[in-house]
Amino acid sequence: MRTCNNHPYWHNQPMRLTEEEKQNPLLVFKEFFECFHLNDVRDQLWNWLVEVVSSPNSISSEPLERSNHFYLYEKIEALIEACYVMKSRQPPPLQNEDVTPVVAI
Repeated sequence: MRTCNNHPYWHNQPMRLTEEEKQNPLLVFKEFFECFHLNDVRDQLWNWLVEVVSSPNSISSEPLERSNHFYLYEKIEALIEACYVMKSRQPPPLQNEDVTPVVAI
């Protein structure tokens, strides 16, 4: 599993996507929502946020830092919901067809 990479080359490049996923990002949405229900993701994100903001010796000791974490949480939640909507709008595959259509980037 990769962690954060601070090399400048990777700053605005996908690090976790395979070549196939880069060509067809909907594959990532499909796999994600096969593993997680939307409400479970919301719950988990909220639990992470609560831990970050309220734990002793938290990385969020300053009000601005806490505010930034809440803002990021809201944006990640909206991003996940948008992915869910995009994935849900995809037509179901035809019988015996496992290939997801390629989306232009």
